[in-house]
Amino acid sequence: MSDQVDQSRRNMLFIAAGGLGAVAVAATAIPFVGSMFPAADTLAASKTEFDVATVEEGQVVVIQWQGKPVFITHRNQALLAQLDGHDDLLKDPESKAIEEVSATWLNDKNRKYRSIKPEYLIVVASCTHLGCIPLYKPSKGREEWGNSVPEDWVGGWHCPCHGSLYDLSARVIKGSPAPHNLHLMPYKYKTDTTVVIG
Repeated sequence: MSDQVDQSRRNMLFIAAGGLGAVAVAATAIPFVGSMFPAADTLAASKTEFDVATVEEGQVVVIQWQGKPVFITHRNQALLAQLDGHDDLLKDPESKAIEEVSATWLNDKNRKYRSIKPEYLIVVASCTHLGCIPLYKPSKGREEWGNSVPEDWVGGWHCPCHGSLYDLSARVIKGSPAPHNLHLMPYKYKTDTTVVIG
């Protein structure tokens, strides 16, 4: 009889000790796992809102997103028309090299424009060669820009550091040291004109 009582008592002690151990593990693990998630202020900093309606036609503005400069360009119909007829000059005219990872919104309809709304181009403003900020040179031809661009310049961006060239959809031109188009990022429209980047 005493063996049976001792066995019951022993089982109860094992269950109680196991339960306390499980509580101790949970009490330790919950704060540890919680520390792996970003803080609310970090999450807030990872997104940037901007009203694209404030950018005039033909103008480019530079804003910050996660410490990086971002170009927001308002392309009018004349600038959008400059995107046609020079795919043979581009390294990656369909933007298939790396963009689909960061810009899940990119599809066959908007590859030429590289934007959700054709008139507003939003790209990281760092040359994909060594990170300099390219200069906006939207006018076709060399007359306005001189020898810094080729004679058959299609309009777009010119990196002053090592001469990389991009068209008005920020697609890199063959012969440029830059390996890729200017990078896209995840973004969406919160309203008709307010974009949320990140």
